[in-house]
Amino acid sequence: MDNLRRRIRLAAYLLLTFSSLTTILHLLGGFEKTLEVDVRNVLYSSVDDSTQGGNTQSFIDFNGKSVVLNCDIGEEGKWPFCEISLELNNNLAALDLSSFHSMGIDVDYFSPVDGERLRVYLRNFDPAYSTEADPVSYKFNAIEYAPGLDNGIKVIPLESFQVLSWWIAEYEVPIENSGPQFDNIVKIEIATGSHIKPAHYTLKLNRLVFYGHWLSETALLKVNILMWILTAIYFLVAERRRLAEQVNEMGAKADYLKQVNQQLYQQSLAFEEMAFTDNLTGTQNRHAVDRWLKDIVDFSQRNCHALSLVYIDIDYFKRINDTLGHHGGDEVLKEFGRVLNLRARKTDVVVRWGGEEFIIFCPATNLRGAREFAEMVREIVENYQWTNRLPITCSIGVTEYLSGEDIEVFIQRADNALYKAKQQGRNRVVEVIGP
Repeated sequence: MDNLRRRIRLAAYLLLTFSSLTTILHLLGGFEKTLEVDVRNVLYSSVDDSTQGGNTQSFIDFNGKSVVLNCDIGEEGKWPFCEISLELNNNLAALDLSSFHSMGIDVDYFSPVDGERLRVYLRNFDPAYSTEADPVSYKFNAIEYAPGLDNGIKVIPLESFQVLSWWIAEYEVPIENSGPQFDNIVKIEIATGSHIKPAHYTLKLNRLVFYGHWLSETALLKVNILMWILTAIYFLVAERRRLAEQVNEMGAKADYLKQVNQQLYQQSLAFEEMAFTDNLTGTQNRHAVDRWLKDIVDFSQRNCHALSLVYIDIDYFKRINDTLGHHGGDEVLKEFGRVLNLRARKTDVVVRWGGEEFIIFCPATNLRGAREFAEMVREIVENYQWTNRLPITCSIGVTEYLSGEDIEVFIQRADNALYKAKQQGRNRVVEVIGP
């Protein structure tokens, strides 16, 4: 056992070291990657409103470092514009930016209006909504910003891009395909902004680069979790083997416990056959347990078995009634009773003690086991998705039967523990050991 513990500690230290180092490396940019678009390797061209009935004139040039677009916006176009279009691949097997998180762009925008904004489109091709014969069918992942002059590179998160609503409506794109998509970018377009006036404009594209991770934060987290899980499985298997070696020595005790559990199960079946259930919650009612409780107390004392009690009260039930009305409150009680019945063990007996109070009698369970079971019930109630969507919690008192004491004293002690749980802020478990 000591050897196993040493190996567990060593494995934990190694895993913590690995997880810490890889996390620090990720935070310091050790898994970063970049992809720069070299305009010398792409087909660039100018596009303007002259194809749509406008009279804008545009001229594009490459000065060895930058792509420069000069355009004179005319007055005849309905939506005047001009843009630089970068055709990444004629075969539509273009840039997969799904593992990139940001775009860096350096554009100088010469405009008669200070702070003039331009638009950037990352055009994605997907056979689900695109056809080669219709370039407008390529998805418009769009962003609009004001680059100014000589401001250097601007880093824009890809999550800031939005799909143009007119394009979604025009092509009747279903909701599952209407979000931003960057796995097959075939065109990048840099265009003048909305509502520009007739004048001379110059767009100078100096640099375009994308930033991503060789190993994303999510992937790194999955790797670390997988390593912890595999290590845990290894030690669980080792522990199982160790326990298997002790099975023969525990055979007699196992047979005895099996016999006791069978007796308790038969007692439970006999109790269920009494059919004294609470009509609202489906749990037992307090009258149904009178005879059974005396029998189980006698049985526990004769066989030196523990008997514990878990006393549960729904927190702020009056507030729930005030919010939902009495019918809604009854529905909460029904659902609460179903949750308790589902989570109780075969030998446990769930009783609606009155109002919003429930008791779970736990035969063959000591105080520690009852406390752990109560904590589980409290967490289930707190995290359960209730039908009415209200947050519901409960307070719980736990105690263990003391040999020879009166049953009413036993129950009252649990009630006192429940009262302390409420005094200490509710949504908690309080145990009481003795009087």
